[in-house]
Amino acid sequence: MTATDIRLKPRRKNARPVWDEEPSWLGKAVKALFLICYAAAIVLPIWAVVATSFASEEALTRAGGNLLLIPTDLSFQAYQEIFDGGALTKSLLLTLGLTAGGTALSMILTIGAAYGLSRPGSLLHRPLLMLVLFTFLFAPGLYPSFLVVQKLGLFDSYLSLVLPMALNAFNLIVLRSFFMNSVPTELLDAARMDGAGEFRTLFKIVLPMSKAILAVIALFYAVGYWNIYFSAVLYIPGLDTQPIQVVLQRMLMSTQGLPGAAADVSQYQTQAPDSALKMAVVVCTIVPIVIMYPFIQKHFTKAVITGAIKG
Repeated sequence: MTATDIRLKPRRKNARPVWDEEPSWLGKAVKALFLICYAAAIVLPIWAVVATSFASEEALTRAGGNLLLIPTDLSFQAYQEIFDGGALTKSLLLTLGLTAGGTALSMILTIGAAYGLSRPGSLLHRPLLMLVLFTFLFAPGLYPSFLVVQKLGLFDSYLSLVLPMALNAFNLIVLRSFFMNSVPTELLDAARMDGAGEFRTLFKIVLPMSKAILAVIALFYAVGYWNIYFSAVLYIPGLDTQPIQVVLQRMLMSTQGLPGAAADVSQYQTQAPDSALKMAVVVCTIVPIVIMYPFIQKHFTKAVITGAIKG
């Protein structure tokens, strides 16, 4: 039997496409139940953290120190302790400053390097691109990075939290790919014929056309600086004011009875209940990211597609 002898039964003309078929009520119920359970698994833990942060000491005592879903006695004491100008306030302001300053510096370096490497006639274009790809594929280990920071005199300095991660090779490659594939070359040539220099071309043409990818890369940098923890533990152990993530980790360790944990959090002790204060710090760490994410979410699809294009 040959392939030509096989006869497939044609689909009836009045048959509906598969995607037009109406699902049964049982299928709808199963999907709805799954989505409700999935949403509850995400929302309930976050809600429990927020509710516990507003709970009073009496409510936490009645709950046995566990998380609360419905705080019976509302109290803002934990948030008052955070924003009263003490050690927790300084830690939060330090993290905000590192995030804002580090993101700005990283964006300046990434935009400049990506635009320069996207222009084929740039000086040392090929060697610099190979150097970036080499650092992307072969990242240095922990000990070499520590030695570099120490030899540069950045140990116990807040610059050690910014400079080592100021330029990310992955973000640089993605932005360079966008500049090369999404910005029309004809438009750049027309700008040069009109007498526009490189800086004017970059600020007047390239950057306005790259708002989506710039927003996503800025979010990547901001999240990295905001969640900085390991670098702070490694590079600035002798400084009193630590990033908020380090403070939160030490506060959680203090409740587990680990050696030396009580001394680390002595400057953060307040009159607020311990559980409420910890949950309030957790809320303060996630609120900025939650606020930023909805405004940049629409740009993620375009950024993912751009990252898949070879530059």
